[in-house]
Amino acid sequence: MRSKTVRVAALAVIALLVLLLFVLKPLGHNLVVKAYFTNAFGLKPGAVVRLAGVDVGSVRSVRARPELKQTPVEVVMALKPAYDLNIPSDSTASLETAGVLGETYVEIDASSGSGPPIATNGVLKTKPTEVLNAGQVLEKLVDKLNKQLDAMSKQLEKCESQKGLSRDESPKKTLNPAQ
Repeated sequence: MRSKTVRVAALAVIALLVLLLFVLKPLGHNLVVKAYFTNAFGLKPGAVVRLAGVDVGSVRSVRARPELKQTPVEVVMALKPAYDLNIPSDSTASLETAGVLGETYVEIDASSGSGPPIATNGVLKTKPTEVLNAGQVLEKLVDKLNKQLDAMSKQLEKCESQKGLSRDESPKKTLNPAQ
């Protein structure tokens, strides 16, 4: 009877350890990498890290390191994809913004990388981040608005063609102050 109790207790302890292992170590792959920039451009902990436009992790910390004269901003990123992610060690990281006035995030470019996979606590090279003046920001905004208008125009044409209307036949309302 005593040996049966010991076996049940041992089995319960093993089951508990396995459960704790899955709870404390989530499924997927974890990789911590760093990058050093000249300016943080408003990057904050928790910001998205993307690889080829796909979210693969988040920024863990952004620290000023004045002793690093050329690149005094240290960014630590936690990459946590649900699959094995082999980022070449010679890939580059850059700071981008979501839209013209959106949040700053880190974009990893592995397209020209060919080295061995980066190890945990590895350091990615960085691309200089361009600082836009007001005219360039306005130009970028106008470009995005034009693209949105083009997309809306195409959708409208598609809807009109499905209804059998052409641009010239579509119902129009005109404002005439004399009426």
